[in-house]
Amino acid sequence: MRETLVVGGTGPTGLPLVEGLLARGHGVTVFHTGRHEIAGFPDVPHLHGNPFDEAGIADALGERTFETVIATYGRVRLLARHFAHRCEHFVAVGGVPVYRGYVNPAENFPYGVKLPVRDDHPRVAVDAPRFAGYHVGPIRAAEDFVFGLGAEGAFGATYLRYPTIYGPRNPYAWEWNVVRRVLDGRPWMILADGGHGVHSRAAARNAAEAVLLAVDKPAVARGNAYHVADDELVTFRQWAELVSRAAGTDLEIRSLPAELAGPGTAVSAFGGQESACCVLDTTRLREDLGYRDVVSLRDGLGETVRWMIENEEALRRTGTTDPFDYAAEDELMRAYQEMTRALEPYTEPFRAGISRMAVPQTAKGAGGA
Repeated sequence: MRETLVVGGTGPTGLPLVEGLLARGHGVTVFHTGRHEIAGFPDVPHLHGNPFDEAGIADALGERTFETVIATYGRVRLLARHFAHRCEHFVAVGGVPVYRGYVNPAENFPYGVKLPVRDDHPRVAVDAPRFAGYHVGPIRAAEDFVFGLGAEGAFGATYLRYPTIYGPRNPYAWEWNVVRRVLDGRPWMILADGGHGVHSRAAARNAAEAVLLAVDKPAVARGNAYHVADDELVTFRQWAELVSRAAGTDLEIRSLPAELAGPGTAVSAFGGQESACCVLDTTRLREDLGYRDVVSLRDGLGETVRWMIENEEALRRTGTTDPFDYAAEDELMRAYQEMTRALEPYTEPFRAGISRMAVPQTAKGAGGA
């Protein structure tokens, strides 16, 4: 029996991850703060402590050793240092903000990340300045530190780079921005630029499956970083439409320019300041580890929405970055519509130009058929 430590375990990916390890015959121990125990969790040992603090890690874990350590939570560098030569395989979870141009698109030319984002895309500098309220440099530093220990033989090192995760118990409840509007009887919502951006997402169960596959094949996974993402890609608009339909009502999607979108930017991790599109190339995950989705986008979103409706009271208390200020939204949309009506005469020359544009004949038309 392989003894495996999961750091975290009670977030969106924790339950399917622990269940998957147990199904594979692992002996599982969970290390977390103990603040967020969940009902129905498998009966496995829990170690409570502070995974963000060196002393807290040492106090909770002491000299314990494990064949595999999965760090889904906590301070990765401190956990990696503690488990150097105390585990065989160290599997860490990071994210796509490690790529230069994702959080701050102006860092790259042309603007934003290159699509699709491959796993050799340039990463941020370790001293990258704070942008959009976020420090991305430490993500790069953590990856370098973990792989550095791996190169020294302290353990086999693997990184999973997550996109936006969705599922029950997600502390970043993006879907709540849509679901609450349905529950409140709000008939429409604003999305920046009509919600045309596309970002890779991953259902919690799919993300857990990727981690499990890395654990299954340590000899293959060691030394590698893998992108994790659902097979299916949707725009922000399509995502909002799927979520609102799952919640029971089709919301009307209204568009505002990103500079004016206000509440429409609350559905993205960095308030709409990040790259408008981020499509992850998952080729390596598929070819090395044999990854395939275990839950579809629609089913994963449906599961997420049902959990949100069942936990409506708690979600209304914790909230999201969306203020749900419907009166302000009404006023903003009214002012924008007045402004666009006033601008209509200025757009007429461009509309007329398009109508006069010559249309090339197709091969069929050119042949007179």
